[in-house]
Formats: sequence, structure tokens, C-alpha cells
Amino acid sequence: MRMRVPVRYRRVERRSELHRSLKTGDEKQARAKAAVAEMQIIAELDARLAGQETPASISHYEAMASLTSARGMPYNTAKELSEGKVEDILERVEALEASKDAPGSIPAKALLGSVDRPRPTLKQVAENMPANYPEEVRYKTPKQRNVWAARWTRPALKMIDFLGRDPAFADIQRQDALDFVNELRSRVLRRETKGASAQKDIQNLNLLWKKYHLSIGIDEVDMRPSPFRGLADGLDRNDEVNRKKEVPTEYIKRIVAPGALDTLNQDLADIILVLVETGCRQNEVTDIPAQSVVLDHIIPHLWLKLETGDDPREVKNKITARRVPLVGVALDAMKRHPQGFPRYRGKGTFSASANKRLKELNLLPQGVTVGGLRHSFETRLKEVGVQSDDRGELMGHSVKRIRGREYYGDEMKLERRQELHLMIAIGSKRG
Repeated sequence: MRMRVPVRYRRVERRSELHRSLKTGDEKQARAKAAVAEMQIIAELDARLAGQETPASISHYEAMASLTSARGMPYNTAKELSEGKVEDILERVEALEASKDAPGSIPAKALLGSVDRPRPTLKQVAENMPANYPEEVRYKTPKQRNVWAARWTRPALKMIDFLGRDPAFADIQRQDALDFVNELRSRVLRRETKGASAQKDIQNLNLLWKKYHLSIGIDEVDMRPSPFRGLADGLDRNDEVNRKKEVPTEYIKRIVAPGALDTLNQDLADIILVLVETGCRQNEVTDIPAQSVVLDHIIPHLWLKLETGDDPREVKNKITARRVPLVGVALDAMKRHPQGFPRYRGKGTFSASANKRLKELNLLPQGVTVGGLRHSFETRLKEVGVQSDDRGELMGHSVKRIRGREYYGDEMKLERRQELHLMIAIGSKRG
């Protein structure tokens, strides 16, 4: 295997290309082994880079743990190995000999536990999640990355504020978690926060515990039980049902009426019109890249999918990926914006601006937001007799969940999607 050394590792590896024997004459085996070998090389280079900068740092420890994981073993400190089975030490020594790693090399230090476990605090663990799980943020928009990062930092900061200190993450005890949950429960009873929000915070802290330990090479069977396990259940028991209110049809007709949105900037106005006739989630429209606006097809449509190009973005889940036909005012709007909406793409500023301007123009009733257009879309489909399964597919919902059983067959064809959209098209055009 010949592998070019990425530029970022030139400080620790002078060679521009690395060679490694894969010890096989079979091409299929070689390709499989090459992928593993490349992962191991990158893990070793990461460890060398981290060690050069701060040998005793958390990042160095995490790099060493990743290296051992790449070699198919959990990271154990020298002390942990000495207190364990002799066979485990021998297995590591034999692995080093098989790969011809010299004593004192980075792999030897990693597999034999030369770096003690650091003691990162709760805040540090939460803030380091994007670095520990880069694959989970790789294709997110800036807004999506911020939301994902806040999933960990928000509950961590709440707990730190409650405890009055930032505890070493591994030292958090069950009683600490119980005390924090009791405080959240009191806030819920005082109506200072919603039960669902408190429940989500505890669920995320529980997941943070698991993901952190996995990131440093500790298997689930070896990690200490999470202090947050099982504590989230029932916190949302007394929450009121909070279904987002729909935009009434008479208001939708006013929104699409000629001239109604002329005082809005063109991007803002046209995103609203697309939402009216597609039932899309707001970010499915605001964040769509130019290559997924398909206007030269016999059925013009938006192609909602994972994007990995210049404008990367994730869809909510695999079920969400779909083609959405453009009809009526939505088609007119996208023809004015064949490149999408760069003014709002990935920024998360659309909703506040749209709600503010629509309220000022008296185009939304009290207590209703622009997000209600999606709910109105489904009601319009229901009123013309479109079945639940079909409504679910059009809106990017799980038909399997709707049915409560496995879902078979091909997805709905674009032609059928267009037929159903046309059944409820408002039909007015903006001049």
C-alpha cells in the first residue's frame, strides 16, 4: 500500500509517502486490508501530532486511545493492564511484534498504556463532542452544527450551574445526577421549564456519558454505569399537548394574493410561497443548494437529500429524503431562485424574519407562526381525501411508524406526488 501523507502531518512525518506491506497476493483482501491499514496510519499520525504539541493533554490521550481502537483493542493504562490478566498484555506485545513496532514507538506507548487517563470536566467533555465525533457534523450546515453542539453543552451548563462547580466528568456520582433531576422536576412543577425539555436534557447527558467513553476506547461492557441512567422517564408526564397551530386557509389565500408580499425582500417572500405549496420543513427550503433545485425536469421539483458538496447539509433522517414537486406559486417562486436562497442558507434566520413581517402585514392570526404552513398542508391533503400513508410520504414522515408495522414496496413516484400536490394547489400567482 502506498499512501500520501496529508499536509497537516508534515511536522511529525517528513516522508511525503508511506509504504506498507499488506502481506497478501489477493487483490480483494488487499483492498480490505488497505482501508484498515490507512486508518491505523492516520491514528498513529494523530497520536504523534497530539503528543508533539501537548504530551500530557486530553487531546494526546484521546489520540492514543483512537490508535489502540484502530488496532482493535480498548485503551488501558499501564496500571490497568498490570492489574488485569497477563494474557491481555501478551496479546498486545504479540500484536506489536507482528506489526514490527519498536519498543518506545507511538503504537507501543499506546497499546501498553503509557498515557494516564486525563480528567476532563463536564464542560470540556461537552464542548469537545464535535472534535470527538467529526463524522456527525461533517455535512451539517453552520446552524445544524450549532444545534448539535448545544445538545451537549446546554444540559452540561445547566448541571454545572446547579452544582456550583464543573466536576471531573468521570467523577459524577449517581447522587449528583439524582439531585440535578430533582431540581429539574421542581422547575417543571413551578412551570419554569417544560417537562419534555428537562427529559431531553437528562437523556442527552446519559448519551454523553456513553459517547465520551466510547470515544476514548472504553467498551460499553467495561464502562461504569451512567449516573444518569433511567432518570428521564416521566418528566414530561404533565406537559400540555402543544400542537403547532395551522395557518387557516383564508390567511393562506391572502398570503399568495398578488402584491401581498411585495414589501418583503424577494428571498423571504418566495421561501414563504414555496412552503405554502410544498409542505416542506423550513430548512428544507432555505438550505437547499442549487444542484437540488431541479427545474429542467418534466416535473420540476426539489430534491431533498444529504448534500456533501460546496453547500453540505443533512436531512433529518433517511425517511426525510424525497423529491418534492413544484406547483403553483411554489414553481413560480423557484423559477425566480434557481440557485436557491443563499441569503438564508444555513443561517437559521428565516423563521424570525418571516413571522415578524407576516405579523406586521396582518397575514398571520394571533398565536400562529409561519411553521403552521406545514401543518396546514397536511390538513388540506386530508380534506381532499388523501390517505394517511400518502400524506406521510409527501411530508417526509415514516410510513412504517404511521402504520405501526413494516412498510414494503417502492416509494411514491414523482408523477403521483405531483397529482396530489395539484389537488390542493391554491392557484393564485404573485405578479
